[in-house]
Amino acid sequence: MPRIRVRAENIWTADEARPLARSLVVDNARIETLDSGSADHDLDGGPWVGPAFIDSHLHLTLGGLSLTETNLSHAGSREQFSEAIAAAHQTLQPGRWLKAHGWDQTRWGGGMPHADWFGPLADRPAIAWRMDQHACVLNRAALRLVATRFDLRENPPGGRVERDATGAPTGLFLEQAAWQWAKSCVPESTVQERREGVRAASRALAAHGIATVGTMDYARDLAEAIDPLRRELPLRIRATLLDREWPLDWNLANCIQSDDALAIIGFKSFIDGTLGSRTARMLEPYTDDPSNFGMLVELAERGVLQQWLDEGVRRGFTMSMHAIGDAALRVALDAADAVELRRPTSRAEIRFEHAQTIHPADLHRMKGRWASMQPLHKFFDAATLPIALGADRSDRFFAFRSIAAAGGMLAFGSDWPIVPPDVLAGMRTAITSLDAGNDPCQPQENLSPDSALRAYTIDAARCLRCDNRTGRLAPGLSADLVSLDRDPFRCNWVTHPPKVRWCMHGGELSYAT
Repeated sequence: MPRIRVRAENIWTADEARPLARSLVVDNARIETLDSGSADHDLDGGPWVGPAFIDSHLHLTLGGLSLTETNLSHAGSREQFSEAIAAAHQTLQPGRWLKAHGWDQTRWGGGMPHADWFGPLADRPAIAWRMDQHACVLNRAALRLVATRFDLRENPPGGRVERDATGAPTGLFLEQAAWQWAKSCVPESTVQERREGVRAASRALAAHGIATVGTMDYARDLAEAIDPLRRELPLRIRATLLDREWPLDWNLANCIQSDDALAIIGFKSFIDGTLGSRTARMLEPYTDDPSNFGMLVELAERGVLQQWLDEGVRRGFTMSMHAIGDAALRVALDAADAVELRRPTSRAEIRFEHAQTIHPADLHRMKGRWASMQPLHKFFDAATLPIALGADRSDRFFAFRSIAAAGGMLAFGSDWPIVPPDVLAGMRTAITSLDAGNDPCQPQENLSPDSALRAYTIDAARCLRCDNRTGRLAPGLSADLVSLDRDPFRCNWVTHPPKVRWCMHGGELSYAT
């Protein structure tokens, strides 16, 4: 591999020992020197170079598969929903399920879709997931298949089947009804399909300047689809296992051999749902549904969350808890506090995923703890805030600055395929608070460009336990770099945010314009 000198107007290292440089030399996949040393050839870094971005929370296998599914994210009405389904039906091979994702009811006024929205698909089963993957809608053919395995007159623990006035299922399934009942009836993707999806995902991520990811995946997908590609993918992967049946088989963490390219760091549990599906567990009911507080799911609903957390921390894993509602986050904090009483060193080993709403009384409890958050969730969910929570609870919504001021540690990601893995769009949201309607949402929680960058680089690396390899630019670390067409510290984030020029992983370009 030739020695490369990267030159740029500004190189931001995210390293407090030496924050700025004008050039660096890459040799044998690592950074050799800053502002000195010889090289075989130069690489133009343009206006700005920094550490390649890190997405601390996404779903690599699911993200890859989503690239081949029908995307309903642009559907702004029932008609557009049905038209997209009809178009996909025309191109799909006979006998295959129609799989779609990305719909959001706020785009057409709030009414949830139902089975009749799929139109006349004859006998083809179809499933369409809401953008948050916590709700799905089935057509009549799919409903008939699910009804052969499950009693749709009942609800599973931590889930709900929506029904009409006559008691008949509408096709809408929430939480465990979607994950355990509907999903289990959909034919699985083949190993080859999953591997091709992972390859496509890695290319998409590189185009956004990402060289390291924290993926939330099942052990089976890691072993079958990701592990065989570890030397091929231009990604450093730190995996958190989604397997969470209780009692948990902790030996699942041995399903692969961990190294710098791919390693398992922990496990994840879901405590509640999402705001958009009205399943996030809230301290007070939803403004537009006064009888609904959301729901607890899985281990929290069964009352074994603290035991799961304690056993995982004892084994040295990073334990992640999905908590979007303020009540769910309080449940997570209570469990973490109880574990910390027995294991005082565990505070930084517990991650609070999303933390989209937090009661002001709980802010101080985030000190020294990881809030793994997704700014683009704020971008898309802002329209839900006044409808679902009302003005009285707006101060609990995406409290980036407040959490940081309380001593909490921010690590940013996307949750892709829930939202795009666009780091620069996420930074724009965190810095400007502009939402999908280009209106400011909670601007008092805006972050500086420096804080937002750190949450996507060095702080994300610390959260993922790989800061000894990446996240900053210093001699001996992996040559993971991103070049931008504008300096993020000097550009106008409202009107002219930066764009990625190229991305490098381990000294090799993984993307270039």
